[in-house]
Parts: sequence; C-alpha cells; structure tokens
Amino acid sequence: MKRTLLSLGNSTAVTLPPDLLERLGLHSGDTVEVEATEDGILIRPVKALDPKFERALRAVVGRYGNTLRRLAEYDRGDE
Repeated sequence: MKRTLLSLGNSTAVTLPPDLLERLGLHSGDTVEVEATEDGILIRPVKALDPKFERALRAVVGRYGNTLRRLAEYDRGDE
C-alpha cells in the first residue's frame, strides 16, 4: 500500500484508508504508537488501561507515591 505524506502545520502526516482503519478497529482521534524500525515505520494502537485497574493504580500511587519515588531513586542510584 502506497500513501503520500501530507504537510499538517509544522508536522507531516500520513493518511490511512477507511478499510484498514476498520480492520484494525481504529478511529480518527485514537492514540497510536509510532516506532522507527530497521524495516521502516511501525504504527500500532495504544491499548487503554482497564478503568478498574487504572482507578486501583491511582489509589496506590496516591497512597504510596512518595515511597515509590524513593524506591525508584534508590534503584537508579540517585540516593
């Protein structure tokens, strides 16, 4: 599949045809991850966190955020 790069403000964009978006379950406005590989460019959907898991994660970070930061600093050797 060949596509043409388009200027979009100060950036450059590539369009994807509707049939490909439908096959991948993507919609305009979805977030994708773009990675440069040896063979070219890899574009893949970013998987959203389960809302229940995200709430639990926020609660843990809210309660133990300072401890988690200190552990990360220790792990990096920033202590």
